[in-house]
Amino acid sequence: MLRLLLLTLFYVHSALAENVVISEVLPAGTLIKQLKLGGHIIYMRHSITNRDQKDTNRLDLDDCSGQRNLSEVGVQQANNIGAAIRSLNIPFSDILSSPYCRCRDTAKLTFGEIRIEPNLQFSISKNEQESKRLGDRLYLMMMETKVSAKNIAFVGHTSNLKDGLGIWPKPEGAMAVFQKQKKSLVYKGMIKPDDWPDDKYKSL
Repeated sequence: MLRLLLLTLFYVHSALAENVVISEVLPAGTLIKQLKLGGHIIYMRHSITNRDQKDTNRLDLDDCSGQRNLSEVGVQQANNIGAAIRSLNIPFSDILSSPYCRCRDTAKLTFGEIRIEPNLQFSISKNEQESKRLGDRLYLMMMETKVSAKNIAFVGHTSNLKDGLGIWPKPEGAMAVFQKQKKSLVYKGMIKPDDWPDDKYKSL
């Protein structure tokens, strides 16, 4: 596959901000191995949702009944990814989640203990100015993280990453992987839900 041979280096500018992201795309299997070493920033899109539901109440985000929530498949997906992360001993020091229920549930099922970050709320539901602010804030939060032997994860929505870093995380449950490099972020690629190995491959 071409992707297995791909190693490109170029500059990507967010359409709505001057946030510079260097792209160095690696295969998912390589990314998973690198996560075991720590020092990465993950942006995870919430797992599979029930498309029959709509966000009808964006004021009280503690009320899950007024939101689009995880489907049964989405719950299982988040559990499976979490099991793979634990079996591979991938270390995480901090998990920040959007206050929306679908993100909180994904974060808890995948990682365990989480912190709610209001600036991760769904940017596409806002006006243009607020969407840009939330996208820029995501970029700044990533740049403010401290490099360590563990990884940090942000769990949120598609539009925030697109608004702030020019990258669209697809499909639901996908993880975009970054590293800090001086005064920019390096986008290293996407880990999709089906890329995670089964327990029998824990030696990956």
